[in-house]
Amino acid sequence: MINLKIPLEKAILQINERINAISMVKKNQHGLEYYDFIGWCSKTWSAIDAIYDVGDYHPEEIRNIGLQNCSCNSHLEAQILADVYHSKLVDYITEIQDSMKVPE
Repeated sequence: MINLKIPLEKAILQINERINAISMVKKNQHGLEYYDFIGWCSKTWSAIDAIYDVGDYHPEEIRNIGLQNCSCNSHLEAQILADVYHSKLVDYITEIQDSMKVPE
């Protein structure tokens, strides 16, 4: 059972907005602009906080994907992490959609 702060449809919409917003992160020849990506992460964490109830594991899980403190090779790392975030956000949408199905 999923416990959300907002209606299921709205939660899916907000997660999809964060998935779509990743395409707005500036790119360079090595990957994503690191600090622009950090801004995307911050907004994504806030969106997940607004969706899931207090004590739910999703907000902590999404933050634990992690960013290194060092910006060495950060552009490539940001690109790799963007793919991990994308996958996790798609998992969240699937989980919400599955919870909407009426049991037979």
